[in-house]
Amino acid sequence: MEAFDPQMCSQCRGLCCQSHPGVWADPHRFASIFFGGERVVLERLRRELPELGLTLRDYSGVPVPAPQPGPGGCSLLSEQGCSLSPEQRPCQCLALIPSIETLLDGEVRCHLPGPYTYGAVRERWRAYWAVSA
Repeated sequence: MEAFDPQMCSQCRGLCCQSHPGVWADPHRFASIFFGGERVVLERLRRELPELGLTLRDYSGVPVPAPQPGPGGCSLLSEQGCSLSPEQRPCQCLALIPSIETLLDGEVRCHLPGPYTYGAVRERWRAYWAVSA
């Protein structure tokens, strides 16, 4: 997730966060951050997500944890930026490849590399849920 560029993110003031917050693409990283590395079953995750300020996004029938949406986009976005440390942020947020055009025209022109796209994330979580079922 070497694409994270805090300087560019602060300059655009979180346009991607305001429109489409990212998800945790790696189930094991998510479990490590929020559950001490313990394997998480879906029922437990559904119970505990609201108190974490998170939700499950439906990726074609596969539940994927994500920040709660808020009126301004991601509920974790504040005037100071993301309320999570970079080590805790969703994988997609860290992997997003910045684009200078985003700063120039105010439209999100950044993109995700292959391992962080919708289909790749869906398959990773599908496999994780299949093992923990």
